[in-house]
Amino acid sequence: MKRRSLAIMLVILTGASLVFTWTTSAHNIDLKKAREVAREYARSVRDESGGKYAHYSTNCVRAFPNHNHYVRCSIDYQSASDAEKGVYTCRESIEVYMGSHEGGISGVGSWELWAKHTSSNQCGSRRLNNRMT
Repeated sequence: MKRRSLAIMLVILTGASLVFTWTTSAHNIDLKKAREVAREYARSVRDESGGKYAHYSTNCVRAFPNHNHYVRCSIDYQSASDAEKGVYTCRESIEVYMGSHEGGISGVGSWELWAKHTSSNQCGSRRLNNRMT
């Protein structure tokens, strides 16, 4: 009798855990859109540098394999003289992402892109930790 009661309780608990599973899912982020957000940010840093950075380049990839909620971007800035030498003047990395469907940072149903610095280095005057679009 005790074994049977235990088996029934296990079945009930297993079924309840399947029915009431708490999941957090985030929006899928388009790699091209995330790259454009990183480029817009890089252009603003270049423009505000007053000629210190003549060029910039971005390299964006999905942050995790088979997971498209975060995009990591490395941004290199070059002065004119450093561009001739083939070295960068300043390098920083950022992540572009969307919040979860259930609210999180960006709110329920939000399609806004967010970005944050993932490197301790920043090449512009502002440190990213906010909404980008």
